[in-house]
Amino acid sequence: MRTKMENNKYAVVTGASSGIGKAIASELASRKYNLVLHSLPSQGLKAYCEELTGKHGIEALFYETDLTLEKGPRQLYEFVREKRCSVSVLVNNAGIGFEGPIDNYSEDQIDKMILLNIRALTMLTFYFASALKKNDPAYLLNISSLGCYLPTAYKSIYLASKSYIYFFTRALESELKGSSVRTCVIAPSAVRTNKVVLDRIRKHGWFSAKTALDPAEVAAESLKGMFRGRRVIIPGRMTRLLFAAGLFVPEGIMMLITRRIFSNFTNEPE
Repeated sequence: MRTKMENNKYAVVTGASSGIGKAIASELASRKYNLVLHSLPSQGLKAYCEELTGKHGIEALFYETDLTLEKGPRQLYEFVREKRCSVSVLVNNAGIGFEGPIDNYSEDQIDKMILLNIRALTMLTFYFASALKKNDPAYLLNISSLGCYLPTAYKSIYLASKSYIYFFTRALESELKGSSVRTCVIAPSAVRTNKVVLDRIRKHGWFSAKTALDPAEVAAESLKGMFRGRRVIIPGRMTRLLFAAGLFVPEGIMMLITRRIFSNFTNEPE
């Protein structure tokens, strides 16, 4: 078994108790990265860390906090620093999304999307940037969405936050040029993470069904591309084909299509 003394190469993954984050943690553990995994409290993260340690012989630490709280991102960073983990990978995966007309949202839903998807990701990048620069190579992986490229009715706030992630990461790519840190942003279509998402895929029809992805598929393709130096990754062959086709369709028509697709919205969190 590799111990912290023998291998001080760590990856920090937020939102690691389910979905893409959980799958990325598994993929990194298989590559012999030690882990610091984050989730909300009572999400079974301790048991998952023990599972990864037993299976892959790595150290897997966990820290539970709500990243939408003002001090949440700082608390996670301080935990990693106190454990003296040498962070060479930061995966900003934690996120939340709601659907519906703008006047149907609650203030709490709007706050959660902005505070988690934008503020927490930005603050964690700010806190860990210096630590990443100390390792060569180091990687910053941010999770956006295929919808970041197009204004989409009924998903306005969520996909606007994912557009922020996309452009923020691309800007950092230029800013960090010449350093040891490689940036990567992934833009997946719908991912089969839980019952709510599965229901949404079914309600949204053919397009969503054809482009839906499994978390393990997204994790494997994303990490493979990241370690090979790709800066932007759209996982899934069908998703890439539809994205390429969409480049030739006028924006107004695409907005009409997506408005019809997502008009059958639900108010459950993604």
